[in-house]
Amino acid sequence: METSQRLLELEMPVGYRFVPTDEELVKYYLANKVLYKPLPVKIIREIDAHDLYSKHPKCLVGNGTFNDNEREWFFFIYKDEYFLGKTRSTRMVGNGIGFWRFIGEEEPIHNSEGDIFAFKIYLTYFSGSPPHAKKTHWRMEEYRLQTEINGRNKQEVQECILARIIRGRNYTDSI
Repeated sequence: METSQRLLELEMPVGYRFVPTDEELVKYYLANKVLYKPLPVKIIREIDAHDLYSKHPKCLVGNGTFNDNEREWFFFIYKDEYFLGKTRSTRMVGNGIGFWRFIGEEEPIHNSEGDIFAFKIYLTYFSGSPPHAKKTHWRMEEYRLQTEINGRNKQEVQECILARIIRGRNYTDSI
């Protein structure tokens, strides 16, 4: 297990499981991060978009060191020229080893008052390159805030999104 992951575990109480709702992820983690406010707990790793989208998901979550109980990993993704230059339909990984493909439409996230305050998009990882790519068990959910956050426009806050990478149950069948 890598050192940064061990440090994260040391900050967490014994038996603690990080299973936030969409609203909690956006309200307490993503919004605080982009507004430079303290986070409730430092459990979400930070990564540049290029680093995230240039590696196979297995490499991002621990190079095979995960166990059967680990199925979700969280990342703050800092937008960079790589991220901003990609099309909406796919994000290529590495040298044609695979790509993330958007599945469905962007879904609004409502706060407890019923107002839309963020958006969520689903992605699936495909190994290989089109047209012979194979759908894998890896999924990602990306969360982004509205254009205005607490009365501040996007130019006044960090350009960051939050991602939840999910490993499907049948992880031995595909890469």
